[in-house]
Amino acid sequence: MNELIARIRVGFDNLSQREQKLVLLLGAMLTLLVLGLPLFLMHTSNTELEEENARLQALIDRIEIKAPRYAQMAKARATATARYRNPTPALGSFVEAEAKKEGLTVKEVTDQPEKSVGGYLRRSVNVSLPGVELTPTLNLMSSIVSSSYPVAIEQLQMEHYQSGDRYNVKLGILTYDRKKQSRTSSKSTRDES
Repeated sequence: MNELIARIRVGFDNLSQREQKLVLLLGAMLTLLVLGLPLFLMHTSNTELEEENARLQALIDRIEIKAPRYAQMAKARATATARYRNPTPALGSFVEAEAKKEGLTVKEVTDQPEKSVGGYLRRSVNVSLPGVELTPTLNLMSSIVSSSYPVAIEQLQMEHYQSGDRYNVKLGILTYDRKKQSRTSSKSTRDES
């Protein structure tokens, strides 16, 4: 090792003064590069990590701010899922039973054709309530919408041809029931996966 250093020293001494300055400058540059490059790369990496941390912290802050809303949405989704677990009875008899609770008489119930929508079966009926008062009608609509079934009022028509608090009311009521998968289709789905 000492021989190598001695040879380098002899070779360096044999160089002119200008060449010696260039070799020293080159050595300083190499030393700076060897020591400085890892520091520069670490600094760049740290800067990127700090920026990523700042983005993640901003995201966490937004989630925390909106957490109550997200919890409310999850609760609403769970409630809706629970409602779809209860198959809706025949709509006509369901509405007649709800109307009877309010002291109303249903004159006519017209079933509409069923429609397939995605994984659901849409059923609907039109109901006529002649000569009814407004308060029991509103109570009826409220009890229909707040029932444990996925039922909604899609149409409301009120005619006020009589004097006083008497109306001819027509309601369009709909429900969505989940389609039941047959055993063969669920078995083939399992076989494919």
